Amino acid sequence: MTSPEERPGEQSTDFLAKLFDIRSFTGALFLIFGVIVTIVGLTASDADIDKSAGLNLALILGLVMLVMGAIFIVWLLLRPPELLHSHEVTEEDLPEQLRHQGLEAIPEHPGEPGPEPPPPPPRRRPRGH
Repeated sequence: MTSPEERPGEQSTDFLAKLFDIRSFTGALFLIFGVIVTIVGLTASDADIDKSAGLNLALILGLVMLVMGAIFIVWLLLRPPELLHSHEVTEEDLPEQLRHQGLEAIPEHPGEPGPEPPPPPPRRRPRGH
């Protein structure tokens, strides 16, 4: 098995996995909409604020969206997605893996007959009424 330093495309794969993780999309959308709604809240007139019982809801919701977006991005950075890197399987490893799963080894030549499959389970007759 090769070490991570020997895999040339692994770093770009890790970057793409982080980029296309659902947390990056969610965080980016919260940040984008948070900036837009915060700007709307900062430019709200007194008449707009009076419509919402004296609260600048656009500003409050924009700031909440910015915080949520930051939480998603920090979460992505602190707990990156776990990637399953495939490793090369040698001929010696394959039968052991199959035995571990309770299967028999694959014949070396495709034309050779393999082991007999187990018989199908008996069929039950439906009961009459």
